[in-house]
Amino acid sequence: MAARENQGYLIAVIILVLLTLVLALAAFLGMSKASENSDSNKQLNKDLEYNKKLVQAYELQANILKALAGDFGPAVSEVGTLQDALNGLPRGFDATRQQTLQGIADEAKSITESYNKDMAGTSSDDGGKTSWRQHIRNLIILVGKKNDEADIQVKSAKRTLLETKAELQNKTNAMSALEATNTKLLEDVADANARSLEKEKTLKNKLDEAVDGNDRVNREFAAFRQQADEKETDLGEKLKVAEADKDKLKTKLNQLTRKVFDRPDGTILKVASALRTVYIDLGSVDGLTNNQTFSVYDKDVTNFEEGQYKAMVEVTKVFRDRAEARINLENPTNPILTGDHILTATWDPGYAVEFALAGRFDLDGDIYDDTQRLVQMINRNGGKVVAWHDDNGNIKGKVDSSVRFLVIGDPPVSGANSENPEAARAIVMAMQQMKEEAVTNTVEEIDLQKLLNRMGVRAKPKTIQYEKRIGGFRERNPSDTLKNKDN
Repeated sequence: MAARENQGYLIAVIILVLLTLVLALAAFLGMSKASENSDSNKQLNKDLEYNKKLVQAYELQANILKALAGDFGPAVSEVGTLQDALNGLPRGFDATRQQTLQGIADEAKSITESYNKDMAGTSSDDGGKTSWRQHIRNLIILVGKKNDEADIQVKSAKRTLLETKAELQNKTNAMSALEATNTKLLEDVADANARSLEKEKTLKNKLDEAVDGNDRVNREFAAFRQQADEKETDLGEKLKVAEADKDKLKTKLNQLTRKVFDRPDGTILKVASALRTVYIDLGSVDGLTNNQTFSVYDKDVTNFEEGQYKAMVEVTKVFRDRAEARINLENPTNPILTGDHILTATWDPGYAVEFALAGRFDLDGDIYDDTQRLVQMINRNGGKVVAWHDDNGNIKGKVDSSVRFLVIGDPPVSGANSENPEAARAIVMAMQQMKEEAVTNTVEEIDLQKLLNRMGVRAKPKTIQYEKRIGGFRERNPSDTLKNKDN
């Protein structure tokens, strides 16, 4: 009986030990799970804080862009404060996340610097900086005034012509009256001759005086008629020139209105990302040619600010009403989509934008003039160079109101270092004359870099020139290795 009781106690002790082990194991597993949940919550809180900062960074960047646009959002004077707030966001995160936030701040800073550079020298009447949209409006108003002045000149020329014709008619009437008087005098002479020889002599003297007067009047009338004809011819030529200037100013006004970039040139029809190819809704019927470069904007964009495109495409094959284009530049985070807008500043559907070139243009930094290459690039991008100067400073073409852009290059080296000092001085004088003609005809002046940006052309690497005495290296021209591409 005692053995059975001891056996029961032993079984109870074993069961108690097993239960204790099970409870200990359960407690251990529970504590491990709680520790893991705590670490996960901390990580989630860090991710949430980072996402909040990221949203705040994009909101600050958007406010900066609104301020630079000029017609809505904060004022331009608030851009500095917004940039400071944006620069302070990256603190407190790991290196990767700090780099992402700092990239947003650097992008906003770069846009602001480009804006300040482009808007340098443009200010409103109250002393504040104008926005780019107000700057375009001011240009349109100026061209409108020029057009009104041309209308006034045309009307004045027409009025002068009418007055000349009226004066000529009056002289003709006077001549007719004089001829009638002369006829009457001849009749009187014949009648008097029949009555008296004495009276005939007297009347003959009067007739001679009348003939002399008639000859004098005839000579005066002939001289006046010649002057009137010359004046009429001169006024006709001036009228033709005024009419031509008026038409050119109307064309220029339409071009400047187009330059506001309030509508795209075309649309992306299809995207083949794997082939880095897109299809656009422009073709040969629109005057499109190969190698034309377009900037790509989101399809919901309505104001196409220059330089703020998301991608660049180059036309490789042109069909009747569409074309195939190669993707030259694309942001992986903002890819090209069907329906996106395309636009360029050097080509309009059915119209070649006209350019004038002044100065020397070094495209690759090899100190040699690349003006001919620049002309080829403009022509290939749908533009047309209508005015330039040669190496001796002789101006070819004319910078009139039909020209949209005067591209200013570098002046030639003058003085003792110049190979031809006289030609260098002539080129400087030609550049100054072309600038004056551009101001007179409201032609916009741009530098080479701005032209390349508007055409979507990326900068070439600079040529490194070694001194000839070091190993006898030959100077290399980047064009030797890049003959098949200009951009």
